[in-house]
Amino acid sequence: MSRINALKKIFAMSRRLSEQRGGSVLKYFFDAAYCSYKHGASPENYFVLRFFEMDNAQRELFLTSGRSKAVDKALNSNAGAEQKAIVGDKSRFNAVLKDYVNRDSLFAPDCDLEVFSTFLDRHGEFFIKPVGGTMGKGIEKLRSADVADREGFFSRCQTERLLLEEPIVQHEELERVCPGCVNTVRINAARRRDGSVCLVGACLKCGGSGAVTDNFHSGGVAYPLDIQTGVVTGPGRNNTELRDFERHPATGAYMPGFHVPNFEAVRAAVLGAMEKLDTLGYVGWDVAVTPEGAELIEGNYNWPGGNIIQFDGIGKYPVIRECLDHDIERDTD
Repeated sequence: MSRINALKKIFAMSRRLSEQRGGSVLKYFFDAAYCSYKHGASPENYFVLRFFEMDNAQRELFLTSGRSKAVDKALNSNAGAEQKAIVGDKSRFNAVLKDYVNRDSLFAPDCDLEVFSTFLDRHGEFFIKPVGGTMGKGIEKLRSADVADREGFFSRCQTERLLLEEPIVQHEELERVCPGCVNTVRINAARRRDGSVCLVGACLKCGGSGAVTDNFHSGGVAYPLDIQTGVVTGPGRNNTELRDFERHPATGAYMPGFHVPNFEAVRAAVLGAMEKLDTLGYVGWDVAVTPEGAELIEGNYNWPGGNIIQFDGIGKYPVIRECLDHDIERDTD
């Protein structure tokens, strides 16, 4: 990103912050620009982590975008190309991590029309996903009954290299929080110098009103979680408003104190995946909670970020620095 575009983004964020909180746009702008230089903080970091309320000693503790990028580079520098490819490809991910993935799925380029049609017969509803997509982009939920031209749809799915997946049935307690959207746990995990795994931080990602996905960049709300117990420790946040979401915006469910069911299974899935992909040093894992236990959705090894796992107001940079064998320089490019 050019410096001019970066400054434009800082200014746009500063104006939005001034509109919602009051105060001088220029004061926010110069402080956010300083945070970008000093702490590697993006405009979103400054806004959602509320850097405008902190002094520099507090800001030093947070895993900003610049620090996240540098940590990712350091901890995943020796990651094997094959394992990185598995995390980056949803079809291969489902196959390799099958011990933690129970949903039925089908990669269109690997099947014929008969197998494809049988999948549609088996599932009244299903998702189509680009195998390398991120942030929920390109995901659609469809009904088999609405696919009039199966041959044409099959051709599209092959050409676009789409993965078909049956919907996950989430635990009823999470369904009550935000119906119709699979609300997932995000856990960022890092590998210590001795090879053991450190669970850096966690949150519960919920869809917003009328959402199909829980993605934070698509209207979702993230709630801080205690990494040991799976209990929501405070109000949630989204990336467009300064308000705290004690209650879920769609259902009004009161979230602080909510206990994520089957949380030990969630932790076990993350630890098991880190053991299976043992060359990866830093991954953000998204895990669904089902009536039977937990199910891996995806892993983000390339710059998993830190905003949503720090909404408890506790910076996670000191935790992850313990996993590094040398000091790093942040990367703000």
